[in-house]
Amino acid sequence: MGELLNETIELRNLDVKKLSELSDIPVHCLTALINGEFSKLPAAPYIRGYLIKIAGILRIDRDTVLRAYKQEISLRPLKVSGPEDKLPSNRYALKPIHRRTLFIIGIILVIVIAFLMWQIEGFWGTPKIEITNPAVNNLAVGGLSIKLTGRVNPRDKLTINAEEILVAGDGLFEKDFFLQPGINTIEFKVKRFLGKETKTIRQVIYQPQ
Repeated sequence: MGELLNETIELRNLDVKKLSELSDIPVHCLTALINGEFSKLPAAPYIRGYLIKIAGILRIDRDTVLRAYKQEISLRPLKVSGPEDKLPSNRYALKPIHRRTLFIIGIILVIVIAFLMWQIEGFWGTPKIEITNPAVNNLAVGGLSIKLTGRVNPRDKLTINAEEILVAGDGLFEKDFFLQPGINTIEFKVKRFLGKETKTIRQVIYQPQ
């Protein structure tokens, strides 16, 4: 049988590796068939299936191949299937995922989810504002104007007394605010794109000198 397979493989300008790719039979099984090393092969029903598949690819009569196989094993002990037999591995089958790979995938998923949550917070959350001047309410000043300063998220919209204020890339803002004698009410309002609005009131008392 080995001579028959070898001659036909050469006739078809093939080799064992190419035949393995065409038949999906492992190379070591094909080599064992050609060399008559049946102890290295699975049980007889699987070998019969291999031979039928090989005969179809090589375009030879399958009965001739099966007869040659039976003659060759007639003086050899035949391996039969048992409870411990396993099907030959299929190189196209899905391989089990290693624990380390699962761990890495898990970390990546956590990072992606955290990033998405951060992005969602940037659009839907409650904005914050830090006012550094005037730092306290009811601040008394003697000058005609005061420089309003603070910090917000640069992606949020800031208005002071309904006037939109330009915010720097780091979130800092400043504005010269002219005062009227007495109590001046300053409304800081910061709005997130799809989220909530935060409003802070500061009163500045202008006492001309």
